[in-house]
Amino acid sequence: MRNLPGILMLAAAALLVWSAIGRRRRAQDAAARGEAPPALHPSLELMGGIMPPLVNLGLIIAGGQVTFAFWLTDGAGIFGPVDLVGFLALLAAYSYWLGIKARHRLSA
Repeated sequence: MRNLPGILMLAAAALLVWSAIGRRRRAQDAAARGEAPPALHPSLELMGGIMPPLVNLGLIIAGGQVTFAFWLTDGAGIFGPVDLVGFLALLAAYSYWLGIKARHRLSA
């Protein structure tokens, strides 16, 4: 039971990566067919370029804080190394998914 949260987070991370790869493939296939996504409002275009790096910075800080707290408390006797790895993998997968979603837009 100790490693269950980590295993669930690893599964969620795998789903996010799988979803991002599928989105990238669909966007590349649409571009090969000559389909272009609709134009974004200028403010949304600006946010699409600025937000992913800011979110990634927040994810790095959160991952560092959780890793430091895990190291400091030795997992508080509740969480194991698999849980920490699962959490960090979930953060990394979310970062990858967000980057793909921002770069590869799909037409409606």
